[in-house]
This record gives sequence, C-alpha cells and structure tokens, in this order.
Amino acid sequence: MTSDATLEARKKGQQITNAFHRVFLSEDGQAILHHLRSYFRVDRPAFQRSRHNAYDPLAAALRDGQREVLLFIQHKLSEPMVGDADFDQPKTKIVR
Repeated sequence: MTSDATLEARKKGQQITNAFHRVFLSEDGQAILHHLRSYFRVDRPAFQRSRHNAYDPLAAALRDGQREVLLFIQHKLSEPMVGDADFDQPKTKIVR
C-alpha cells in the first residue's frame, strides 16, 4: 500500500506537471519557449571558441545551465497530464 505521505507527494508532483502543461502549452507559453530557445541559443554547442580561439569553461557552464532549464521544461511537458480526481480513484483496477 502507498502511504498518505507518498500519495500527497505524487499529487503535488502531478499538480506541478499539470501546471507546466497549462502554462507552456498555451499560445503565450509557446511564444515564451520560442523566445527563450532563440535568446539562449540552445541549439548551439556549450563549448565554443572565443575571439582568441580558446575554449572558456565558465562560458560553457553558463550555456549548459541555460540549456538545462529549457530541457527541464521540455521533460515536464513530455510527462502525461493527469486529472486531480484520478489520484484517489486510479483508472486501473487489478482483478484476480
């Protein structure tokens, strides 16, 4: 059996996932994601040569951190959206 604390943690996590869907799958949310992708240039490699033809590890770490935020949002949007009522009443029942 699942404890009440575990169930509440799952509910909270799913509510956050549902909020990501509501916010970022809206027309405004899609515009924001497009802007963030272009502003932070997430399609470019983290390690890029500088003007002096050298790699800057601090700049690479910064670019990687920016990319990580967008990857996290994309991951949340790939998770399924579940209605709040389905937490207490699961749709799948086991019959023996």
